[in-house]
Amino acid sequence: MTPFYRYFRMISVLLFFALTACEQRVNIFSIGFSYHKPEIVYVGTSGGGFYKSIDGGDTFNKLTEGLTSYNIASIAVNPSLSSLIYVGSYGDSVYRSVDSGGHWSVSRNGLADNVGTQAVNAVIVDPVESKRVYIGTNHGVYLTTDGGGEWVDVNIGMANRFVISLTFHPKNRAIILAGTNEGIFITTNSAKQWRIIAKATKGWAVNNIQFDPINPDIIYAGTSHGILKSTDGGANWEERNKGLSTSFASSIVVDREDANIVYAGNNDGVYQTKDGGESWRLLSTSPSSVLTLVAHPLKKKTLFAGTMRGLFKNENEEDVWTGLKVK
Repeated sequence: MTPFYRYFRMISVLLFFALTACEQRVNIFSIGFSYHKPEIVYVGTSGGGFYKSIDGGDTFNKLTEGLTSYNIASIAVNPSLSSLIYVGSYGDSVYRSVDSGGHWSVSRNGLADNVGTQAVNAVIVDPVESKRVYIGTNHGVYLTTDGGGEWVDVNIGMANRFVISLTFHPKNRAIILAGTNEGIFITTNSAKQWRIIAKATKGWAVNNIQFDPINPDIIYAGTSHGILKSTDGGANWEERNKGLSTSFASSIVVDREDANIVYAGNNDGVYQTKDGGESWRLLSTSPSSVLTLVAHPLKKKTLFAGTMRGLFKNENEEDVWTGLKVK
């Protein structure tokens, strides 16, 4: 039987309906930001679709014109043109908006039928060539070089893996790490070919991978077996789980100025380490059942947590989290 953790985020789609039967909460799968206007925040939800805030998260507006799936698994904002947004959905392919989410058009040409009917778990936009977009799906990685007009599969060396996360190397965009349900894969030539790294993780679900932006040889990964750390660019990995209550980590955030400070989200809440993962402490249980944890790209020390009980914001790196209403 396939372990539950491999499909944690997908299964939570179903749990959302049971949860909202008794509580008016929104299940937050994905979070994105404008790279030019710091008060603009985007969230993707289970069942509710896509939302936008222009006041830092105090209020949100629902923007779903053109969407036929309201289960938004992933969001990617073009770093050079923040009005251009891509989202991946559970069950209905990829969508593209050129007006900051006001209108959406489906983008599935070239995707296998079973991709569009299952999940697009990750979307990343090339930081230099903005028409190059990669998506991670239940059936591998796909690439478009024309902004979503046509997709091609780029899975040589990876086969048909369930791809959960994709991450660019911060200083070399040809290097991409893919977290899959069978460990961590790497490409060094823009997805022309992949190979597995961290062979000890084969069979593990790798939910999130984050580089230290200053020293990319330092990498953290949140997996079904806890947190891994590499200090040599991914050649070798060690477990860093002391103080964690569970062996599941859904999300990782590395501090932009100090790679020893890392945050991790799991079912119990948000954890923090200040010694590079040697030990962890529970920062807060306020945002429990964490599905995604992200740092604001323009605001230092500002974190957002998407959970099965809504959206939370932290602006002081300690234990004060503000619940935000997404409705």
